[in-house]
Amino acid sequence: MIKYDLRISFTDAQLEAIYATNSNVIVAKPTEDSEANVAWQVFKPLQSNSLTWEEQYGIYVSTTSAASGARLEQLSSVPVGAAPDKLYTLLPSGVISGPAEGGAPDAFALQNKYQVNPYMTVGLYQNATVNGVDILGNALSAAPVLEASTAIMTPFTTVYVWLQSRIESNTIVTTVASPMTELKFGGGVDTIQTSYDTTTGKFLINQG
Repeated sequence: MIKYDLRISFTDAQLEAIYATNSNVIVAKPTEDSEANVAWQVFKPLQSNSLTWEEQYGIYVSTTSAASGARLEQLSSVPVGAAPDKLYTLLPSGVISGPAEGGAPDAFALQNKYQVNPYMTVGLYQNATVNGVDILGNALSAAPVLEASTAIMTPFTTVYVWLQSRIESNTIVTTVASPMTELKFGGGVDTIQTSYDTTTGKFLINQG
Protein backbone atom coordinates (compact mmCIF):
# COMPACT_ATOMS: atom_id res chain seq x y z
CA MET A 1 0.00 0.00 0.00
CA ILE A 2 1.38 3.40 -1.02
CA LYS A 3 2.16 5.72 1.88
CA TYR A 4 2.33 9.49 1.42
CA ASP A 5 4.16 12.01 3.59
CA LEU A 6 3.55 15.76 3.60
CA ARG A 7 6.12 17.79 5.54
CA ILE A 8 5.49 21.42 6.41
CA SER A 9 7.91 23.83 8.08
CA PHE A 10 7.45 27.27 9.66
CA THR A 11 9.80 29.86 11.12
CA ASP A 12 9.50 31.08 14.71
CA ALA A 13 8.07 34.42 13.55
CA GLN A 14 5.46 32.66 11.41
CA LEU A 15 4.41 30.44 14.32
CA GLU A 16 3.98 33.46 16.56
CA ALA A 17 1.70 35.09 13.98
CA ILE A 18 -0.25 31.88 13.44
CA TYR A 19 -0.91 31.46 17.15
CA ALA A 20 -1.72 35.16 17.62
CA THR A 21 -4.42 34.91 14.95
CA ASN A 22 -5.66 31.53 16.24
CA SER A 23 -5.02 30.02 12.83
CA ASN A 24 -4.54 26.36 12.02
CA VAL A 25 -3.13 24.32 9.17
CA ILE A 26 -6.04 22.98 7.10
CA VAL A 27 -5.61 20.00 4.77
CA ALA A 28 -8.33 18.89 2.37
CA LYS A 29 -8.59 16.35 -0.45
CA PRO A 30 -10.90 16.57 -3.46
CA THR A 31 -12.77 13.74 -5.14
CA GLU A 32 -13.87 13.64 -8.76
CA ASP A 33 -17.50 14.39 -7.85
CA SER A 34 -16.74 16.97 -5.17
CA GLU A 35 -14.41 19.87 -4.54
CA ALA A 36 -12.23 19.95 -1.44
CA ASN A 37 -15.18 20.93 0.74
CA VAL A 38 -14.28 19.06 3.93
CA ALA A 39 -11.52 19.92 6.39
CA TRP A 40 -9.89 16.49 6.51
CA GLN A 41 -7.07 17.41 8.91
CA VAL A 42 -6.76 20.55 11.05
CA PHE A 43 -3.87 21.09 13.44
CA LYS A 44 -1.80 23.67 15.29
CA PRO A 45 1.64 23.62 13.67
CA LEU A 46 5.10 23.26 15.13
CA GLN A 47 8.36 24.22 13.39
CA SER A 48 8.48 20.90 11.55
CA ASN A 49 5.29 18.97 10.82
CA SER A 50 4.52 15.65 9.19
CA LEU A 51 1.20 14.35 7.87
CA THR A 52 1.25 10.75 6.61
CA TRP A 53 -1.47 8.51 5.19
CA GLU A 54 -2.06 5.42 3.09
CA GLU A 55 -4.30 5.17 0.06
CA GLN A 56 -7.08 3.27 1.80
CA TYR A 57 -10.58 4.58 2.29
CA GLY A 58 -13.75 3.98 4.24
CA ILE A 59 -17.29 5.01 3.25
CA TYR A 60 -19.73 6.72 5.60
CA VAL A 61 -23.29 8.01 5.62
CA SER A 62 -24.66 10.79 7.77
CA THR A 63 -27.79 12.87 8.29
CA THR A 64 -25.62 15.99 8.66
CA SER A 65 -26.54 18.67 6.14
CA ALA A 66 -23.63 19.88 4.02
CA ALA A 67 -23.69 23.37 5.54
CA SER A 68 -20.58 25.38 6.32
CA GLY A 69 -19.12 24.46 9.70
CA ALA A 70 -21.28 21.35 10.15
CA ARG A 71 -19.50 18.47 11.87
CA LEU A 72 -19.91 15.20 9.99
CA GLU A 73 -21.36 12.56 12.32
CA GLN A 74 -20.88 9.14 10.76
CA LEU A 75 -24.00 7.05 11.49
CA SER A 76 -23.17 4.02 9.35
CA SER A 77 -19.88 3.19 7.70
CA VAL A 78 -17.72 0.73 5.79
CA PRO A 79 -14.31 0.29 7.48
CA VAL A 80 -11.13 1.66 5.93
CA GLY A 81 -10.12 -0.81 3.26
CA ALA A 82 -13.40 -0.53 1.34
CA ALA A 83 -13.28 -2.15 -2.08
CA PRO A 84 -13.13 0.11 -5.14
CA ASP A 85 -14.98 -0.89 -8.31
CA LYS A 86 -17.76 -2.41 -6.17
CA LEU A 87 -21.21 -1.28 -5.03
CA TYR A 88 -22.26 -0.83 -1.42
CA THR A 89 -25.90 -0.26 -0.43
CA LEU A 90 -27.38 1.63 2.51
CA LEU A 91 -30.38 -0.56 3.31
CA PRO A 92 -33.71 0.59 4.82
CA SER A 93 -32.46 -0.85 8.12
CA GLY A 94 -29.51 1.57 8.13
CA VAL A 95 -27.04 -1.27 7.54
CA ILE A 96 -24.53 -0.95 4.70
CA SER A 97 -24.34 -4.13 2.62
CA GLY A 98 -21.67 -5.12 0.12
CA PRO A 99 -19.36 -5.12 -1.63
CA ALA A 100 -21.28 -6.35 -4.66
CA GLU A 101 -21.03 -6.04 -8.41
CA GLY A 102 -22.32 -2.85 -10.02
CA GLY A 103 -19.76 -0.25 -8.98
CA ALA A 104 -17.72 2.12 -11.12
CA PRO A 105 -14.08 1.79 -12.28
CA ASP A 106 -11.50 3.26 -9.86
CA ALA A 107 -14.29 4.60 -7.65
CA PHE A 108 -16.23 3.80 -4.50
CA ALA A 109 -20.00 3.54 -4.93
CA LEU A 110 -22.88 3.57 -2.45
CA GLN A 111 -26.56 3.37 -3.31
CA ASN A 112 -28.97 5.04 -0.89
CA LYS A 113 -32.05 2.90 -0.11
CA TYR A 114 -32.63 4.45 3.31
CA GLN A 115 -36.25 5.59 3.41
CA VAL A 116 -36.39 7.63 6.62
CA ASN A 117 -34.77 10.80 5.26
CA PRO A 118 -35.26 12.47 1.85
CA TYR A 119 -31.49 12.34 1.35
CA MET A 120 -28.32 11.25 3.13
CA THR A 121 -24.87 12.81 3.16
CA VAL A 122 -22.37 10.29 1.77
CA GLY A 123 -18.59 10.50 1.58
CA LEU A 124 -15.20 8.92 2.00
CA TYR A 125 -13.03 8.97 5.10
CA GLN A 126 -9.34 8.23 5.56
CA ASN A 127 -7.00 7.69 8.48
CA ALA A 128 -3.83 9.73 8.91
CA THR A 129 -1.00 10.44 11.33
CA VAL A 130 -0.29 14.07 12.26
CA ASN A 131 3.01 14.72 14.05
CA GLY A 132 3.03 11.20 15.39
CA VAL A 133 -0.61 11.16 16.53
CA ASP A 134 -3.02 8.78 14.77
CA ILE A 135 -6.17 10.54 13.56
CA LEU A 136 -8.76 7.92 12.69
CA GLY A 137 -11.93 8.28 10.69
CA ASN A 138 -11.91 11.91 9.53
CA ALA A 139 -14.12 12.53 6.51
CA LEU A 140 -12.56 13.97 3.35
CA SER A 141 -15.69 14.35 1.20
CA ALA A 142 -19.41 14.93 1.63
CA ALA A 143 -22.26 15.04 -0.87
CA PRO A 144 -26.05 14.82 -0.53
CA VAL A 145 -27.54 11.69 -2.12
CA LEU A 146 -31.27 11.20 -2.74
CA GLU A 147 -33.07 7.97 -1.94
CA ALA A 148 -32.55 5.43 -4.77
CA SER A 149 -29.55 7.42 -6.08
CA THR A 150 -25.94 6.27 -6.04
CA ALA A 151 -22.88 8.20 -4.92
CA ILE A 152 -19.84 7.58 -7.13
CA MET A 153 -16.70 8.76 -5.33
CA THR A 154 -13.32 8.78 -7.09
CA PRO A 155 -10.53 9.83 -4.71
CA PHE A 156 -7.54 11.86 -5.84
CA THR A 157 -4.03 11.87 -4.37
CA THR A 158 -3.94 15.69 -4.59
CA VAL A 159 -4.16 17.65 -1.34
CA TYR A 160 -4.90 21.32 -0.64
CA VAL A 161 -3.23 23.13 2.24
CA TRP A 162 -3.95 26.57 3.72
CA LEU A 163 -4.11 28.52 6.97
CA GLN A 164 -7.42 29.61 8.48
CA SER A 165 -9.04 30.18 11.87
CA ARG A 166 -12.33 28.84 13.27
CA ILE A 167 -12.27 25.59 11.30
CA GLU A 168 -12.24 22.13 12.88
CA SER A 169 -11.33 18.73 11.50
CA ASN A 170 -14.11 16.64 10.00
CA THR A 171 -16.30 19.64 9.18
CA ILE A 172 -17.79 21.16 6.03
CA VAL A 173 -15.87 24.12 4.58
CA THR A 174 -17.65 26.24 1.99
CA THR A 175 -15.63 29.44 2.34
CA VAL A 176 -11.84 29.54 2.18
CA ALA A 177 -10.49 32.88 3.34
CA SER A 178 -6.80 32.21 2.65
CA PRO A 179 -4.73 31.21 -0.39
CA MET A 180 -4.83 27.47 -1.02
CA THR A 181 -1.79 25.52 -2.20
CA GLU A 182 -2.36 22.48 -4.41
CA LEU A 183 0.11 19.64 -3.87
CA LYS A 184 0.04 16.66 -6.21
CA PHE A 185 1.07 13.27 -4.89
CA GLY A 186 1.17 10.11 -6.97
CA GLY A 187 3.01 9.28 -10.17
CA GLY A 188 6.12 8.42 -8.18
CA VAL A 189 5.77 11.38 -5.77
CA ASP A 190 5.21 10.03 -2.26
CA THR A 191 6.92 12.75 -0.18
CA ILE A 192 6.57 16.52 -0.49
CA GLN A 193 8.48 18.98 1.68
CA THR A 194 7.07 22.50 1.92
CA SER A 195 7.69 25.72 3.81
CA TYR A 196 5.25 28.54 4.42
CA ASP A 197 5.75 31.80 2.54
CA THR A 198 4.49 34.77 4.53
CA THR A 199 4.32 37.15 1.56
CA THR A 200 2.02 35.01 -0.60
CA GLY A 201 0.31 33.02 2.14
CA LYS A 202 1.08 29.83 0.21
CA PHE A 203 3.30 26.81 0.74
CA LEU A 204 6.43 26.50 -1.37
CA ILE A 205 7.85 23.13 -2.35
CA ASN A 206 11.40 22.65 -1.12
CA GLN A 207 13.59 21.22 -3.83
CA GLY A 208 16.22 18.62 -3.11
